[in-house]
Amino acid sequence: MNRKINILLILLLIPFHVSADLTFSIDEIGERVPITVPIPEFNPDLGSYPDPFAFDTIILTINKENYPKYLQILTPGQIKMFEMYPDTFKMNIYPSKRSCSVPVQVLELTNENALLVDNGEGVEGVIGSIPFPNPTEALHHVWNHILRYRGVEISGSSPFYIVNPDETLTYGAGEAIAKNFWNPFVKNEKGLQGKLMTKVTYPPRLADASALVIESLNAFDTPRKSWVYNPGTRRVRKAPDISYDYKPSASQGLTTVDQADGFNGAKDRYNWFDIGMQLRLMPYNAYMFHETPVEEVLTPYHVNQDYLRYELVRVNVVEAKLKDDKRHIIPKRVMYFDSDSHNMLVEETFDGKDSMIAYREFPIINFYDEPMCLSIHAATYDFATRRYQLQSVRSIDIPKVKWRLSEPHEDRMFTPEGLKRFAR
Repeated sequence: MNRKINILLILLLIPFHVSADLTFSIDEIGERVPITVPIPEFNPDLGSYPDPFAFDTIILTINKENYPKYLQILTPGQIKMFEMYPDTFKMNIYPSKRSCSVPVQVLELTNENALLVDNGEGVEGVIGSIPFPNPTEALHHVWNHILRYRGVEISGSSPFYIVNPDETLTYGAGEAIAKNFWNPFVKNEKGLQGKLMTKVTYPPRLADASALVIESLNAFDTPRKSWVYNPGTRRVRKAPDISYDYKPSASQGLTTVDQADGFNGAKDRYNWFDIGMQLRLMPYNAYMFHETPVEEVLTPYHVNQDYLRYELVRVNVVEAKLKDDKRHIIPKRVMYFDSDSHNMLVEETFDGKDSMIAYREFPIINFYDEPMCLSIHAATYDFATRRYQLQSVRSIDIPKVKWRLSEPHEDRMFTPEGLKRFAR
């Protein structure tokens, strides 16, 4: 109770007035009202997710003129975006709608915290649950993100874009299939998180280049296994380097393998610190962005901010600092996890001199036909080059990902021989 009162007092002291009768307060966040079934406008045969909050209006727009008034609810990365791109970057702030949900079966399995083992490299708990419903340390938030509900038998495709300051861009696309083992709908006796197989479909020079990754629930006991298929040689080889700070050629140096989906893989190269819960403006309920064709959102320096929605959100902030005896090209990372859905919503990366390298956003929507909250893209804004990368893009004009196929993928597909068949 005292914590809530203190937060309220802090908020009331911030100069939030945007008109004579409009202020922010803790009450604006409200209680959770999860969307657990598709809204009436939803058509499962289309790639659209109609906006449940389409009639909400903008509370205020933060821009280069007024952003100093809101420093206490902006992240350092957002402040840096205002400094780098004062003429184009803005944030449209909407009412907070805590709409995230998961299948009821996930909640039924969630009673108490799982157990961290091997210095946080592994987790043991009720398969398919929210592993740490009562988080008390940094890696609890990281594991909640990694093991959040993300479907079961998955199939789909998504493009990526790298946008240069001169408006030229690189486009690429791929297909993927996956088996997710941390869910209530399948039996998991293998100690695995999941199996993922991907292949490039564009550009043609890289077409059919493919990879297979098998991820366990304990990176110390059973490290990640990975293989790649090279269409030039038509051979599959083991690829133990697909981890940590390996940079795939398609990323053009902007992101590392362990930044996919926010964060993934082994955690042993960092010391992890729980900074605590904070109130910050986060990209949230980004239905308008999802319903806009991709060509309209790709603008120089950053995505078209007219289509993004930001809300005041409770986030759990985690800092990862590189250990003295380890190496990684990202010495420091600050991650912001949604306290409701456990998704990473923002990440900021820093170099060895504590200068910010990049600001990253993961706007989420509720895919309410599951239901589950996941990001509609991963945006990485690189401050040195002023380029940005949009990965794992989900949009109305891109075929919908199938999150729970009626027929499971054959397990034998997720082998080196299966990878060769998948690639062709």
